[in-house]
Amino acid sequence: MAHSFNEALALAVEEKADMRARFSGLTPKAYQNMIGPFGGVSAAMLAQGLKQSARDDLDLVSITTDFMTGMKEGPYSLSSICHRAGRSTQFWAANIQQEGASSPALRATAIFGERRETVEWVEGEMPEAPAPEDCQGFKPPRPWAEHISIRPCLNTDIFNATSTRNALWVKFTEPRPLDDIGLVCLADTPTPRVFFVVHDFTVLSTISMTVYLHASKDDLAEAGSDWVMLDANAGRGGGGFYDQHARIWSRSGKLLATTQQMVWYKAPPTAS
Repeated sequence: MAHSFNEALALAVEEKADMRARFSGLTPKAYQNMIGPFGGVSAAMLAQGLKQSARDDLDLVSITTDFMTGMKEGPYSLSSICHRAGRSTQFWAANIQQEGASSPALRATAIFGERRETVEWVEGEMPEAPAPEDCQGFKPPRPWAEHISIRPCLNTDIFNATSTRNALWVKFTEPRPLDDIGLVCLADTPTPRVFFVVHDFTVLSTISMTVYLHASKDDLAEAGSDWVMLDANAGRGGGGFYDQHARIWSRSGKLLATTQQMVWYKAPPTAS
């Protein structure tokens, strides 16, 4: 039986030639959020189309997704184009359009590259936190949360938080080996930062998310379908927008990816 995440990303090739491609798909019902699919899955849908468009021997290095409007249920068209192809890198763009819409619902730019043997370093360390087996699960009341398990492990109480930094363990509920597309999806799982500031829930929407992928094939194989940790914080909020920064760590302490978001939110200035 196919994994629900793989089914959500299923694409049919409509056209593929001259460094461009066009695919068709169906909005995944299993991963619905308040308006349209969960943002991580929406970004993964674009990543999937871009990966099927790029050279097979190149890895996804980074992807930026802009969430312009919620997707409606039904069919969609995913179009991609390569803006530059070098010997070891390719620069692609893609968008998702639905019939009758005046503009795309989503757009993305992605860089694919050839990974080589070079000097390596990591700044910072994975935070010390209880193991996922010792943490209590949290399930948002949305369909997508049936398929992605979340266990906060640091600064877990938004109602008594003293900073926006917290950490959580996440994984696909139904075991699925981790890959670059899965990392793109899981990058969107941290609790919204503004909740830690206003100590309550408020209206918000991610408008842009970038994921930088660092994991080697060996790192991904080692992670398997186990829990990964997201350590997240915000730099500044105000004027209706805030940023979010997160690192994704394997249980063994390997830095797999880093991610940034810009989020639109609605909270009165008297909130504290």
